[in-house]
Amino acid sequence: MATIRDVSKRAGVSAATVSRVINGNGRVCHDKKLKVEKAIKELDYKRGFTNFSHRLNRNGSIGIVVPELGGPIYSKLFQSVEQGFRQFGYHIVATSGTDNTDKQRESVEYLLSRRVDAIILGNLEVDDEFLMELDERGVPLVILNRYVPELADSCISVDHQFGGRTATQYLLNHGHSHIACIPGPQYKAGARARFQGYKDALAEANIEYVNELVCEGDYVEASGAKAMERIINREKPFTAVFASNDRMAFGAMQTLRKHNISVPEQVSLVGFDNWDFNRYISPGLTTVHMPIEQMATEAVQLVMQKLNKMPSSVESNLIPKLIIRDSVQLVATDN
Repeated sequence: MATIRDVSKRAGVSAATVSRVINGNGRVCHDKKLKVEKAIKELDYKRGFTNFSHRLNRNGSIGIVVPELGGPIYSKLFQSVEQGFRQFGYHIVATSGTDNTDKQRESVEYLLSRRVDAIILGNLEVDDEFLMELDERGVPLVILNRYVPELADSCISVDHQFGGRTATQYLLNHGHSHIACIPGPQYKAGARARFQGYKDALAEANIEYVNELVCEGDYVEASGAKAMERIINREKPFTAVFASNDRMAFGAMQTLRKHNISVPEQVSLVGFDNWDFNRYISPGLTTVHMPIEQMATEAVQLVMQKLNKMPSSVESNLIPKLIIRDSVQLVATDN
């Protein structure tokens, strides 16, 4: 049977445009609307051809797909979601999609084959069209850490750009004007948003963006260490570093220590995520708190509202906050 992707291909428009025509939300120019309607007729496309939402019998399980089941972020998300659903008598079926979009799709299809009652997708890189196809199939769907305009009622996102800007502004407020940055992998929307927040804060303070003070990592400690090494070797002066997650911040700290650069006396450091063990390292890492528990709570509520056909009443845009510890101090000035 035809899918929304088939219709978009036949009409020569995006799947998002097809979705807007089908649902009657958003503006679509007359010509494109006619093409979509023609393709729907030619393909005999039927909305919600596999209608999970009208299934009479539930099996008491909720599927969740995340890039990895280990690590402090996703393990905390999984634990919080499981605890939330336990009070409603639901069990969790979890699977890892890694960072490979094909494997992420496979994981979703696996959960569908298990006939889960709903699916939670955590920080996946699959395209919007795939998500809209799932929605068209009637799957009760909750999308975490991402915003898809056509599926706004299914999304619970985090304002990563605000978080990146807040971290950088904190350093600026402590007198730092030469701030290095270790952004996360730029194919990830959240990493791009955190990096944009860094650039926004510099622009608002009328401070020039210096490309030599920026080196991308991939969210693991080793990449933070290597990125910090490269920045140091470029011999551009800096007094502070914003790393786009705590793991890279730890790697950067090790490299700074290797070069006998003390934190925060010579270089201040800010991370992002607020891992639980941040408070136990020395100096304690100032970081932006990722609201994982709140995200999980909202996700559970949204799934239950969808299953019971209730209107959505969850907080859909979560705001991260700065956690101040000991890794930042006022910039040293010459007397």
